[in-house]
Amino acid sequence: MTRVAAHETTEGVIVDLILDVDSEGGAVYAPVYEYVVNGEIYRYVSAVNLGGALVPDIGDRRTILYDPDDPGDARVHNIFLLIWLPLLLMLIPILIVVGVFWGTRKRQSSAPEPPWAVPAPGGPPEWPASHPAPDSFTVEATRTTIDALFMGTEPSPMDDQGRVRYRIKARAEIDGETHRFRGEWMDEDPTLYFMQHGNVVTVRIDPDDPTQYEVIIPAT
Repeated sequence: MTRVAAHETTEGVIVDLILDVDSEGGAVYAPVYEYVVNGEIYRYVSAVNLGGALVPDIGDRRTILYDPDDPGDARVHNIFLLIWLPLLLMLIPILIVVGVFWGTRKRQSSAPEPPWAVPAPGGPPEWPASHPAPDSFTVEATRTTIDALFMGTEPSPMDDQGRVRYRIKARAEIDGETHRFRGEWMDEDPTLYFMQHGNVVTVRIDPDDPTQYEVIIPAT
């Protein structure tokens, strides 16, 4: 793609996410954008693969830069993705090594090991911050199991012992509406398991209120 000096901007929408695998076997996704110039629809596949909490949603909108003489020559106008994200990805291994070293030093100090504290729920507002425990489904007949699309895992912040936990992100279309689900924290990243099993996540929902759900954790 040519990086032209003169460019125009337009709004693009994410219409698809292309699944790939990074060097460590984790799932990453390349966003596919569609945008309109002079009444003609163009499609642009991002060269930046995103994983974990950075994976966008289909339907998200971004500003697109394009060459007015060649509208098919485009890129996403995002300084973070173009500059800071590659730098951040290079720093992550260093931060992990420092965190493990620091955790080892703290264990050697004979201080009591604190219990694991699950980070406060957060993330984009469209992802539910919490969901009811399995015993909230009081009537067996109300339980409905559906298949949702695996959308990667969300890592937790590293704790004092250098540990990171993961939780599943998934989405499904129910009665023409997109619903998003997030699982409980897990000690191991289940990405490889779901890639080997068709990227399908089993979710038990209340058919009358899909916001009440339980993501079934596989026995990996």
